[in-house]
Amino acid sequence: MFLDESGVNLSLSHKTHAWGPKGQRIPYKVTYGNHENFSLLPAMNVDGYLAVNIYKGGVNAATFEQFVMDEVIPKCSPFPGPNSVLIMDNAAIHHQQVN
Repeated sequence: MFLDESGVNLSLSHKTHAWGPKGQRIPYKVTYGNHENFSLLPAMNVDGYLAVNIYKGGVNAATFEQFVMDEVIPKCSPFPGPNSVLIMDNAAIHHQQVN
């Protein structure tokens, strides 16, 4: 099972440059605003998504741990069964002492 986090902000999709025919002005409206940041926490395997949570703002170690404990671990099985190995990157929010 693979775990990772991703961030989304709607203002990131606004283009600031465009190409067009030489000598012609391209009508393009650039709008910027204060769009909120969202964080996605997906857990997936080769068959698809097993758990996905969307959070407003950023994700910290406590939020990540809660997602793993409440959403991911219940969908795991003992090794060597399906979903028995968790694979994730070495992000700072993954480093927390768990009691």
